[in-house]
Amino acid sequence: MDSAETLHQDEAVLLATALVDYVAASAGLQVLFIKGPAATMMGLRAHHVSADVDVLVRPEDLDKMVDLLGGRGWLERPSGVTVVRRYSHSRTLYHPQWNCDIDVHDRFPGMEAPPGSAFDTLWRDRQYLVMAARSVAVPSKPAAVIFQALHSLRAMDNPRHQREYSGLLQRVDVTMYQDIVDLSAELQATAALNPFLDDLGVADLRGRQGTVSEEWRHRTAVQDPGTAYLISLVESPWRVKPLVLARAVFPSRQTLRERDIYLDDSVAGVLRAYVARWRRGLTGLPTAARKIRASRRR
Repeated sequence: MDSAETLHQDEAVLLATALVDYVAASAGLQVLFIKGPAATMMGLRAHHVSADVDVLVRPEDLDKMVDLLGGRGWLERPSGVTVVRRYSHSRTLYHPQWNCDIDVHDRFPGMEAPPGSAFDTLWRDRQYLVMAARSVAVPSKPAAVIFQALHSLRAMDNPRHQREYSGLLQRVDVTMYQDIVDLSAELQATAALNPFLDDLGVADLRGRQGTVSEEWRHRTAVQDPGTAYLISLVESPWRVKPLVLARAVFPSRQTLRERDIYLDDSVAGVLRAYVARWRRGLTGLPTAARKIRASRRR
């Protein structure tokens, strides 16, 4: 696969999508490809080069899907800090000879319905798109709108997410409004989607209900390791706080590899990684504190 290094990232994502679909179909697994190229092909976002393939599987198939891809050389990236692992919803795979990742999801943040039930609902309304000459299953257009909206709402302080969110509002046809509201209720995603539904101007439509979960509050607050550690520090018992602080300041090599899988393991390399991490943490601390305070007021 040395030649894969010369692929444009757009090409790599489409080919990896076809690969995942082939591997899943060969094992009799049902998978849905969410966000990314599918959203572009449906006209829900402007063209954007995706960095990874996002695939949704049934919860009971997550380990099998990861193992099947592992048999083809895909390796799992290290997991995040405790506050992130608590709400784990996907496993990220990389391949040394591919310039894109594969995110295997067993659920999607903001959808509070039981993951198996949510998958059944999404699978029921699926459609098909051709990627790399292979027909793959993707969500219905109203479901794709929900995926895009939830993805943006999780990180609205990110300029790209702001642009995609604004673009999505302009691209959603009024004829879809009720379908989006009904489907969001079935997926129990209405609470997380309330800002989007308000911006669409559908407050008068039936199906508006619920309050956001603790997980969603954390998701919208935690967008980087510094914020995650700060939340973990605040929420930990006093006897545990020193350990949390020590792990934040002097993380393990495995934690450092979350940012750089090709970490230089020498003393000098690890020290450079520590200094870069401290600099990022200090710079982002005021923003992290504001986000945590805002999430607790919801």
